[in-house]
Amino acid sequence: MKKVIQIIIGNVLMAFAVSTLILDHSIVAGGVSGISTVFHFYTGISVSLCVAIINIALFLIGLYFLGKTFAMKTLISTFLFPVLLEFFNQQTYLHGLLDDQLLVCILGGFLLGLGIGLVLKAGGSTGGFDILALIVEKHFKVPVTLLVNGIDATILILQISFHSVPEIVYGIMTILITAYMMNYLLSSGKGCVQVLVMTKEIEKMKIMILNDMDAGVTLLDGKTGFLKENTEVVLTILPYRKLPDLKDKIKEIDDKAFIIVSHVEEVSGNGFTYTKEMREA
Repeated sequence: MKKVIQIIIGNVLMAFAVSTLILDHSIVAGGVSGISTVFHFYTGISVSLCVAIINIALFLIGLYFLGKTFAMKTLISTFLFPVLLEFFNQQTYLHGLLDDQLLVCILGGFLLGLGIGLVLKAGGSTGGFDILALIVEKHFKVPVTLLVNGIDATILILQISFHSVPEIVYGIMTILITAYMMNYLLSSGKGCVQVLVMTKEIEKMKIMILNDMDAGVTLLDGKTGFLKENTEVVLTILPYRKLPDLKDKIKEIDDKAFIIVSHVEEVSGNGFTYTKEMREA
C-alpha cells in the first residue's frame, strides 16, 4: 500500500507539472506528453485524451512483448496519469500562476523529475516510449538510453514548427533538470564519502575509525610506487557530516598521512541499510 501511495503521489506531481507549468507555458515537452502536443496542434484532440490513447496502446504492446510482470508495473501510471492530467487542465485557478518562463522551466523540471523518481523508487514504471525502447533492446540489442534519447530528440524536432526558439531551449532545460532530479532522488539519502588513507600508523587509524567514527574499516594490500614497499591502505565509507572530524583525527595520528576523498553515489548492505540490531542478529 505504501508503494501504491508513492506511485499515486508521483503521478500527481507529474500531471501537475505537465499541465499547469510545461504545457500551460508552451514549453517543449518530451515523451508521450510531447508527442500528444503534436497531435493536439494538428488535430485539435485534447492532450490528455492523446496521452490516454498512446499510453493504453503502449501498455498493450508492452503486455504482449514484455509480459505481465512489466505490464503490472506500468498499470497505475498508464491509466492514472491521463486522468490526473485532464483534472489539472480543468482547474483554471491553477493556471497562469507564474509568468517567468525560466522559473516555470526550473520548477516544472524539478516536480516532473521528483514525480518520476517517486514512481521508479516504488518499483513502478511510468511506461510511455520506454516500453518501445525496451522491446527494441530485447530483440535487437540496441541500448535503451540511445533509443529513449533518440525518441525524445525526434519528438522535440516535431514540435519546432509551432514553438519559438526560447520555448525549445526552455524545453531542453526542463528535460535536463528532470533527468537530474530523477537520478538524485533515486540515490538520495544513500550518498556517502569514501576515504582512502595511506599511513604507517595503520593500527591506530583502524581503531580510531572503528571506535571514534563508528564506521567500518577495510584494509587493502598495496605497494608504494617509488620504493616498491608493501603497505596497507585504510578504506572507510561514512556520511559527509563525519568527514571534517575524520580528517582532523587522521592528522592528529599522522600529519603526513596521504588521504583520498571521493563521493560515493550509493551505499547499501551491512552497516548502512541494516540496523545495528539486525547486524548483531
